[in-house]
Amino acid sequence: MKRIAVLYSENTPVLDALISKLENYHYQLMTVFPDNPDEFDLIVDVNFKDEAKSNVLKCHYSLLPAFPSDEPLREAFLAGVKVTGITIYYTKSQRILAQYPLFIKNEAHYDEILQEMMYLEQVILPIVVEKILTNEPVDIQSLLKGSHCSGGCSGCRH
Repeated sequence: MKRIAVLYSENTPVLDALISKLENYHYQLMTVFPDNPDEFDLIVDVNFKDEAKSNVLKCHYSLLPAFPSDEPLREAFLAGVKVTGITIYYTKSQRILAQYPLFIKNEAHYDEILQEMMYLEQVILPIVVEKILTNEPVDIQSLLKGSHCSGGCSGCRH
């Protein structure tokens, strides 16, 4: 059975969504980086405040390689970009597994965009983790399977 470490610094809806996908796996919730990271098949960072010392699956609030900073959404918003999104990637190898766009309207406020990004992370990160654990390919079409829209609209939360 695969062993998963979930690194976190605070309880969030993203953490709850991820845990719901891990019911059939052996996982540990950790607030410190594991001493022996090689004991785990997958280490997932969910709002972990300390620096990861190994290859960790993480969500970044921009479409990498754009805005690779600690505050990518703020930089994107200040730069006036009209498309940003989230990137799910491995930290050490910089291998991108999934990206999903978020379109920014002209009158959008930073807090609204931040809420949308947190929602996207809550939906997409658990799906990507599940695909990794079942050794299935991750493709953008399957991320929101069953959704009635393609994202970025103001009438729903997709």
